[in-house]
Amino acid sequence: MFPLINWNLVSLEVLMAISLVFLVMVDIALPKKTTKDWIGTFSFIALFGLIIFWLTQGNIHGTTFSGMFVMDSLAWFFKGFFLVVMVFVFAMTQEFFKSLGERRNEFYLLLWLALMGMCFIASAADFLLMFISIEILTISLYVMTAYLKSDKLSIEAGMKYLILGALASGFFLYGISFLYGATHSTRFDVIQSYVSTHAMSSMTIFALVLIFAAVGFKIAAVPFHMWVADVYQGAPTPVTALLSVGSKAAGFIILIRLFFSVFGAWHPQWGLLLATLSAITMTYGNLVAMFQTNIKRLLGYSSIAHAGYLLMGAAAGSVLGATGINFYLLGYLFTNLAVFLVIIVFSIATKSDEIADYAGLSKRSGLLAFTMLLALVSLAGMPPLAGFFGKFILLMAVIKSGYVWLALIAAINIVISMYYYMMVAKRIYVDSPHSPSAITVSSGMRLLLIVAIAGIIIIGIFQGPFLDAAISAVKG
Repeated sequence: MFPLINWNLVSLEVLMAISLVFLVMVDIALPKKTTKDWIGTFSFIALFGLIIFWLTQGNIHGTTFSGMFVMDSLAWFFKGFFLVVMVFVFAMTQEFFKSLGERRNEFYLLLWLALMGMCFIASAADFLLMFISIEILTISLYVMTAYLKSDKLSIEAGMKYLILGALASGFFLYGISFLYGATHSTRFDVIQSYVSTHAMSSMTIFALVLIFAAVGFKIAAVPFHMWVADVYQGAPTPVTALLSVGSKAAGFIILIRLFFSVFGAWHPQWGLLLATLSAITMTYGNLVAMFQTNIKRLLGYSSIAHAGYLLMGAAAGSVLGATGINFYLLGYLFTNLAVFLVIIVFSIATKSDEIADYAGLSKRSGLLAFTMLLALVSLAGMPPLAGFFGKFILLMAVIKSGYVWLALIAAINIVISMYYYMMVAKRIYVDSPHSPSAITVSSGMRLLLIVAIAGIIIIGIFQGPFLDAAISAVKG
């Protein structure tokens, strides 16, 4: 007999699946030579409809599918997060492929698959569902990374991401098998009960190491970061944006679910290890970023550094640490997507992603220059923007947990990061432009740039509502 299913809990994912099937049928029915972007238009309508539906789900909590799927405040928080990310990514996709003149319908469908994978990750309460959800997300990212078949960098990025991603998947499955051997279950609640009553054994230590290696690949933590720079540079820019924000957030959901809840009782044994990895990751990312000449590679190493900052919350192992992760990711969403919006518009106009070519951008487009400056300042952690308060919460969390040395290392890294962020800003505002021609920004991209700017400023100045949401997500 099949278990009873509470369809209210999975209604958002069901609507996503219906939207995906509908879009596949529309794609099949459309003439191949059509110039109208019907799939993109229908995708935007569906996304905004899903956001409205998501807002009505805030009070729905419970588990279904025999406890494998959970709908709680953490899942609700991140599903909204992913929907907002996808609004930006779909808009970037429209702008990006408009200049290439390539067929983009399949790309939109892959984005929908990635969205479904991320939302299932947010609600996974069983290792099997979590693995399947990760693969739904990751396989779609493999294809999208190598989507530009005529671009050697894109093909190379796709191959590297595929090979290393498959290795990470193997680690994850191997870790699950050892954990199952020790606990006789893949359900999070059963494993959590086991952890609360048993000490760590050699088998569970090995399982934790393998699982964290897979999660470390997803969040781009050292030493699982080898793919980042090449994939960020070679992938289509909308995919790079999705990797830097959506995929990273999905990795930290897994980290919160596992290392704050399921394995929370063992925190004293692995807290120092996470703190050490945090220090190494942020230091490596910031030091290597200083020597980059390509803006997407720079953001790749910057992403590694930010993974190090976020790992401070995991090392703290407290409610404040988890709250800091959630709030930091919320500010990071608007900050990083603002940068990638500028990169897409600029690369379409100049056919370049080299930092040197950003010289004099302020004289070619005031909006692009201001957006980039604001985002870089926020990434550096300067007040009163979103990036500053996120770092402040994480620093408070590690200090309260006794890792004062980690807070000092983070402070030094923040100063280092200001150097390379401000070097880009200096290019934009001080150096002379290579071309006198102005850069035109479409009305749609202009609107998104303004929204991103507003998000960076509002989250930084009016932290209250966003901090409350981050806290309630953790406590739920």
